[in-house]
Amino acid sequence: MLAEGPYGALTAAVRRQRKVLLIAGGVGITPLRALFQSIPARPGHLALIYRVSRAGDVVFRRELQQLAEERGATLWIIAGRRAELGADPLAPAGLIANVPDLARHDIYLCGPPGMTAAVTRALRASGVPRRQIHHESFEF
Repeated sequence: MLAEGPYGALTAAVRRQRKVLLIAGGVGITPLRALFQSIPARPGHLALIYRVSRAGDVVFRRELQQLAEERGATLWIIAGRRAELGADPLAPAGLIANVPDLARHDIYLCGPPGMTAAVTRALRASGVPRRQIHHESFEF
């Protein structure tokens, strides 16, 4: 058995911007759910995109909805494969459509390695400075 991390990239200590976007893929929601509850943010300055392959894969749905309401945060749960959705919602166009001022956010990203690599590339292509992207891969 080999275990690695966490590496401390998913804490408020690395934050640089007032606005925060959390992007979780699958089980990557686990550490981001805690951050969604605890990271300091004013209403309107916190958002979470939770990406899963199927609606049945969503965990913490009620908790996330309640936290979003209590904190004045935005929550997007995106379920379905890209072919079903007609496009990749985490590609630059999809990210900018949902978060127009994307480059003014600190972005915390956690999910399977392939997903985190692809979203990191999309964020960079969308103009987000590397220093504002905080990520860890997380999978079973």
